[in-house]
Amino acid sequence: MFGPSYRPLKVFSLALVALVFYSFARAEFLIWNWALFKTKPFLDILWSFVVGLRFDIAGVLSVSAPILLLSFFPWPKNGNRAWMWVTGFFFCLLHVPFLVLNLVDTEFINFVGRRFSYDGLFIANEVPGKFWNFVASYWLLFLINTLLVIFFVITVVAVLRRTPKNLYWFKELSPGKKVKAGMGHALICLGCIALAVIGIRGGLQKKPVNFVSANVFTAPLLNNLVLNSTFTLIKSYGAQTLKQEKYFSDKEEMLSLLNGSLGPSHMEGKRPTQKQNIVIIMLESFGEEYLGPHNGKSYTPFLDRLSQNALVFRNGYANGRRSIEGVGAIMGGIPALMAEPFISSHFTSNYFLGLGTLLGQQGYSTSFFHGGHNGTMYFDSFMQSAGVEKYYGATEYNNPADDDGVWGIWDEPFLQWMVAKLDNQPQPFMTSVFTLTSHQPYKIPAQYRDKFPEGPIEILKAIEYTDYSLQKFFESAQKKSWYPNTLFVIMADHTSIHYRKEYENDIGSYRIPFILYHPTMTLPKVDTSMVVQQIDVPPTVLDFLNISPKDKNYLGSSIFVEGDKVAVNFIDGRYLLFARDAYMRWTPGHGEPQMYAITDLDSERELQGERKELLIRKLKAHIQYFNEGMWDNKLYYPAK
Repeated sequence: MFGPSYRPLKVFSLALVALVFYSFARAEFLIWNWALFKTKPFLDILWSFVVGLRFDIAGVLSVSAPILLLSFFPWPKNGNRAWMWVTGFFFCLLHVPFLVLNLVDTEFINFVGRRFSYDGLFIANEVPGKFWNFVASYWLLFLINTLLVIFFVITVVAVLRRTPKNLYWFKELSPGKKVKAGMGHALICLGCIALAVIGIRGGLQKKPVNFVSANVFTAPLLNNLVLNSTFTLIKSYGAQTLKQEKYFSDKEEMLSLLNGSLGPSHMEGKRPTQKQNIVIIMLESFGEEYLGPHNGKSYTPFLDRLSQNALVFRNGYANGRRSIEGVGAIMGGIPALMAEPFISSHFTSNYFLGLGTLLGQQGYSTSFFHGGHNGTMYFDSFMQSAGVEKYYGATEYNNPADDDGVWGIWDEPFLQWMVAKLDNQPQPFMTSVFTLTSHQPYKIPAQYRDKFPEGPIEILKAIEYTDYSLQKFFESAQKKSWYPNTLFVIMADHTSIHYRKEYENDIGSYRIPFILYHPTMTLPKVDTSMVVQQIDVPPTVLDFLNISPKDKNYLGSSIFVEGDKVAVNFIDGRYLLFARDAYMRWTPGHGEPQMYAITDLDSERELQGERKELLIRKLKAHIQYFNEGMWDNKLYYPAK
């Protein structure tokens, strides 16, 4: 074989090695999260590996492209050893970080419910100071992945060292044969380029493969098994995060299709005369499926009891899949309808009316409590933008003895400290707290390990501990003078690992608790089956307090206002719309929206008709309103 022509083929053999290790990473992803996959059909899991090869090839060849181009140059025979070591070094330099990313995503998928993408790089800010705690918590995974990476490097070196003995070089050929060898080398290089381009595109179809190409199953978890993190990171880098869609030329028509256009409120004539306090409780990773008894066991006995005397909505939805998105929706009324979280995007400098700003204008003192280390998820900076006066984190708590060693302060002591701090906060006040313990790695204090043993899935012991911490919080709050005049709003930031099979779908991936509780006031009766969402918190609080701002965000709506409401979400280029009777999926540019009955959890029967046309118009109105609001810095319109 002609020496220079052998080298591009050697690079393809190295790419084949990388593909094998990507399959190892996919197998690890499956085995490590087997509790989530065990109910899935075996043939679907097997098909995930087959279809996943298409995305593995695209990812591996994208990373290998510079090495492949380097191999085209006809280095002389005496440079072959140098070429081998240079190729091996750069191949490992490029591929090892991406392989590590895929291996890390084995557990990271449980944080955000999706493969890693460029907009998720903000999480890197959370790693400093926590690395060894992560290693201690996931030591087995860390050990396995370290061995896999070492084995990968050893395999790459072994493949490169296997050099055929029958190679011939330019200086060994006659002039005529040199021309033929050169032309043959050029053809091989062109063929390699063609194969690489086809592989990176994912085939010969008109458009290159993208996130939507992996949506071959109705279960998002299986689609994430199809993908790899190299592909999702590369595809998300530099992608246009927000298109300026124009579906309606008439602004009034667009506004009429949004939840904020509905009215009137059931609070009219029923509001308390005395100034009321507001306490917003955001529960980390609390999917709605965790509440109530299941198979004879409840992991939220306190919330179950509280719900009996509260206003509880069973069609409550998160506006994102990450904590940074949930906090932005609850405190700022801004849903996660773009790839990058609003809090960390360049749009965060846009004009918006946070709950702290709106209530501060009415004389309310405002605060935000989070047991995490200060700076986590940019919460402290965002609270300033949202008009919240005081931020209380682990720094202000200032007692490392109560630190869980990974994320921050355990829920029970932090919530008790919060109650004490509220005694010094002038009334009326609005405060919010974001709990912490029910997060990976789901550690609970040592003294409670017997009280809250492991459940069917690992998060449940932490859920039960947080529920217990809430009980202690309310027991302490009941003794305070401010308690009788306080509205408590309780919900989650996002969902997490699925506990019940009926939640293993798009709907269950966004369903969260939504509870309003007042200790001395009977809240108005409303239709608790209607759709509510996190961005409804600001307008609900304003409605309850009888505050009417001049400027209004029409995406959210008070829960005391009934109507045909919808919640819209966005993930990996795909929009999801949830209504009371139906849900819809749509990836713009890839066909028409698909609609299914809300009870059709496996998306088996697509629906048509007038209802679908109305929901499509509602979906497009949400997209245009949000996108224009971001690009034109016009998220608010005069309130009617």
